[in-house]
Amino acid sequence: MGSYWVKFFLCLALACAFTLRLRAKETLFREDFEMGLKPIWKKVEFTGETQHAIEREGTNSFLRARASASASGLAVKLESLSLKTSALKWRWKIDQVPPDGSDADIKKFDHTARLFVAFKTFIGPPKTINYVWANQARQGSSFQHPNSGRSRFIVLQTGNAKAGAWQTEERDLTADWKLLFGDEDPPAMVGLGFMTDSDGTKSTVTGCYDAIELTAGK
Repeated sequence: MGSYWVKFFLCLALACAFTLRLRAKETLFREDFEMGLKPIWKKVEFTGETQHAIEREGTNSFLRARASASASGLAVKLESLSLKTSALKWRWKIDQVPPDGSDADIKKFDHTARLFVAFKTFIGPPKTINYVWANQARQGSSFQHPNSGRSRFIVLQTGNAKAGAWQTEERDLTADWKLLFGDEDPPAMVGLGFMTDSDGTKSTVTGCYDAIELTAGK
């Protein structure tokens, strides 16, 4: 009988551990564009209108953003997600960086692909973490928007070396918040979106986005 109960509790412990691993990661938001462009995505307008359309490669759907001397994006509202550990994963590709685009000069501050997360603040507009496919800035570096320290950027890709090929990214939002804004845990997330812009350089560029997933837990 003793051997039976040892085996029973061992099996129970393994089952509980497996359940905990399954629950360790909770999907908070996912968008793969297989159902088209849902109405939850709202325009973020600055200059002109970047054209957004769903396209397919084989059996896979993705969103294409084509900017022609324009600067606008799409964003979805999040219901004040307050988490100490969270991760963001997605795929993106570009055709080219904006010719003569800059990562510092506001007059030419254009980027073919940028994905951002907005965080709740009590005073002023939300602070944002922006993951960017930069023009010249070094991969792995960070910088602020030329006009606002509330909008900060981390360079994941740069230049045209990988243009035309899908790149998969995964980031620890809590770690990136602390890197950019300080040691405190991040406030609640209130929005997530992306932007393709070329109004400063008056060029035409295309950024593509797919498989955006926000998860909680490790």
